[in-house]
Amino acid sequence: MTQTLAGNADRIKGYTIAVEALGRDASFDPNSQSIVRTEAARLRQELDRYYAEAGRDEPVRIALPRGRYVPVFTRVEVATAASEPTTPAAPEPVVAEAPTALPEPSPEVTPAAEPLPQPAPQEPARGLSRFRVTPAWLAILAVVAYAAFDVLLIDHWNLHRIITAAEEASIAPRPARRRTGEPWLAVEPVAVVGAEGALAVTPDALHARLVNALARFEDIAVVAAPARTPDPAQASADLDYLLVPKLVRAAAGQSFLSVRLLAMPERRVVWHDEIAIEVGDGGQGSAVEPLVVFVTSALLQPFGIIPASERRKRDPAVAPSPYQCTLVSAELARYFDPQRREHTRDCLEAAIRDEPAFALGHVLLARLHYRDHVFGNGGPGSLETALGLARRAVELAPSSARAHYTLMHIQVARGHLERGLAHGERALALNPYDLRVLMQVGGQLVTVGEVDRGLALLQRARRLAVSNPAPLAWSTFLAAFLKDDVAAMAVEADRMPGASDLDRLARALLLARQGDMAGARTALAPLEERGSAFVERPRELLARSIASPAIVDRIVAAIEAITGDGPTSQVLR
Repeated sequence: MTQTLAGNADRIKGYTIAVEALGRDASFDPNSQSIVRTEAARLRQELDRYYAEAGRDEPVRIALPRGRYVPVFTRVEVATAASEPTTPAAPEPVVAEAPTALPEPSPEVTPAAEPLPQPAPQEPARGLSRFRVTPAWLAILAVVAYAAFDVLLIDHWNLHRIITAAEEASIAPRPARRRTGEPWLAVEPVAVVGAEGALAVTPDALHARLVNALARFEDIAVVAAPARTPDPAQASADLDYLLVPKLVRAAAGQSFLSVRLLAMPERRVVWHDEIAIEVGDGGQGSAVEPLVVFVTSALLQPFGIIPASERRKRDPAVAPSPYQCTLVSAELARYFDPQRREHTRDCLEAAIRDEPAFALGHVLLARLHYRDHVFGNGGPGSLETALGLARRAVELAPSSARAHYTLMHIQVARGHLERGLAHGERALALNPYDLRVLMQVGGQLVTVGEVDRGLALLQRARRLAVSNPAPLAWSTFLAAFLKDDVAAMAVEADRMPGASDLDRLARALLLARQGDMAGARTALAPLEERGSAFVERPRELLARSIASPAIVDRIVAAIEAITGDGPTSQVLR
C-alpha cells in the first residue's frame, strides 16, 4: 500500500509481493505457488473485519479488490453529532478464495490507485466534501495503510508489530488481538560489552538471524522490540517475553554470547545462559549458526524454557486457550494414555471450532488422528480425517513446517511415498531449527530404508534435545537395530522409560540380539497378556508406520523368534 501511495501501483504484482514482501527467492512462480493469493485473501478478511468493528467510523476505506493486488482508497460519509445518524455502507462480503482460483493480474489491466480528491477551498463543508485532506490526516492514512500492508507481510512470518510511542500520538490506541493466546516474544538489539577488539560476529547479523529463526516456530509470535521510552512498562505492555542478547569480548581475543530471557512486564529473569563463539572455516556464518541453534532449541523445543514457563501459568479453573491446547498435545505425545487422549482431542476440537484459522490446532489434531491410525486406536477413517486436517493446516499456514511433516507421515501411510517425502524436505527447508522437524523427518527416512540420512537427522535432534521425546528414542533405536549396532541399541533402550508397548518391544529386541532370549520373552510377556497388536498382529501394525516391507519383515521375524513362532537365528545374526 505504501507503493500505491507513492504512485508506484504498476509495481504491485504477485511476483513482486512474493519476492520483496514475503521473502521468496527469484525463482518464485506465481502461477504454480499460491502464497500471494492466500495472503491476499487473508488481508481482505482482516480489512473487512476492521471496518466492521473498530474502523466503522473511518471516512476513508482501504479495499483490495478480488483479482487484484493494488489497493483502492474510497471515502464514505460518516455520521457526526450535527447530522442524522447514518449507517456506513457495509463492505462486500469476503469469501475466502481457493488457492488456485485467483489468476495472476495482468500488467495491462492493473489499475492505478484512486487519488483522494481535494475539496474546493471555498465550498461549504457538507456531505462527502466535509473531509479535508490535511498533513495530519495524510500521516494517519500512511500509518493505517502501512498497518494493513503489515498484515500481508508480517503475519505471514508470524511477526506482529508493536505501535511505537510516536504513532500513539497519531492514532487511537486499541488493544492487540490474540485470538489463539500464543506468547509474544521480542528480541532486543544485540549489545556489545567488554574489552576492545574485533568480533567474529556482527551484532546486526546475529539479531537478524535470531529473529528469522525464532519466527519460524508456530507456537509463538515474534514481535518488534519495544521502543525506548520514559515508561518501559508501557512500551512492553503487550509482550510476554523479551530476549536480551549480548556479545561479550573476553580476554585473549575470546568472545561469547550471553542471553537472558525476561518475563514481561516485570522483567523477571526466566533463563540465562552463555555460549562461546567459535569461528570455523566458513567465517561469520559458521559462527552465527551454532548461536542461533543454541537459543532456539533452549527456548522452543516441546519442553523448553518458554513452554515450561507457560505451563506454570495455566489455571485449571479457566477454559484453556488454543495455545494451551498445544501444550496439552505435547504432553500427550510424551505420556500417551486414553484419558489424556480424549481430553486433548476435545481441547483441540474446541480450539479450531472457536478459531477456524488456527493452523497449529489443525496440525496437532491431524497428528492425533494419525497416531490413532498407527496404533489402531481409531476407526477406519482416522487416516483420511488426519489428511483433511493437515491439508487445511497447509492452506492456513503454507510456511508451517509441522503441517508439512504431518502431511509427510500421512501420505507415506497412504502409499504415496514420493509425495510424502517431498513434504518432509519442505519441512526441513522451512524450519531446520526445530528438533521436532529433524526427529520426525529423520524417523520417516529410517522407516523407508534411508537409514544413514535419517540417522544423521536424528543425531542432530538428539544434540538439541533437553528431554527424551519418545519418537526420537524409538527411531534412533530402530536405526541402530537395522545397522546391527548393539551398543547404540543399548543406549537408546536405556533412554526409554519402559512403560509403552514400543519401549517394551525395543528392550525385548535388544535382549534377544544380545542372546538373552529368556529375558526377551519376559520383556514381551505384558504385551502377550494384554493381547497387544505388537505380538498378536505385528505385521499389520508395523506396516502402518514403516513403509519398507523389508524392515517390517525383519522386525516381525525377530518378534516371532522371541515368542517361539520363528527361528532364533532371525535375532541372533
